[in-house]
Amino acid sequence: MRRTDHKRAGGRTLAGDAYEAIRQAIRSGRFKPGDRLRFADLQALCGMSVTPVREALARLTAEGFTVLDDHRGYSVASLSLAELRDITAARQLCESEALRLSVEKGDADWEGRVIAAHHLMTRIPQVREDIPSAMREDWEARHAAFHAALISACGSPILLEICEKLFSRADHYRRMSISLSGGMRDVAGEHRRVMELALARDAEGAAAVLRDHYGRTAAALDSFFQSENGDPA
Repeated sequence: MRRTDHKRAGGRTLAGDAYEAIRQAIRSGRFKPGDRLRFADLQALCGMSVTPVREALARLTAEGFTVLDDHRGYSVASLSLAELRDITAARQLCESEALRLSVEKGDADWEGRVIAAHHLMTRIPQVREDIPSAMREDWEARHAAFHAALISACGSPILLEICEKLFSRADHYRRMSISLSGGMRDVAGEHRRVMELALARDAEGAAAVLRDHYGRTAAALDSFFQSENGDPA
């Protein structure tokens, strides 16, 4: 029998229960990367009407677990540990070198760009008020600007282009890592530490912290997908 109430005992909601059920199905591999998600199947899985399922999908999409196509509807985001590890290794290699070069070559204008970008990023919350496990789009724009400012003085347009493409390729994974970290990571502190070392002209130290910063994002997702045989690689 389908549940039709919107709230459950203890303040739980049907949408919340649907979210957990669908996310667990993705985690366990029942729904694989790229699979189309049909409402009838999800309603059967959750034992609910379409409304809480739709709300759950909106949250999962905001977190990067699913994607919405105007023509095909919802589907599981095409993610894999193999790609995640490849992107992470490439970012650690390319962006740490770009940062090292920027620290060595950067002038006062570069310092100003880094400080200004960091200030703007810290002026707004990282996550949405309505979905605390999902990233705010305006924060993500400022986050991208901060990382771009850090490496902007490297002197290599080609290296900057590569880093920009890698940043974009990591988008889904970055969104998912925020939802999985559960507040356990001090992302703001990681960003601040990179900036402080860069401005102190500690090129190797800043590069090492940046590599660790990207590694933490990958580690959260790695653990999530490998648990319960849910590795999509």
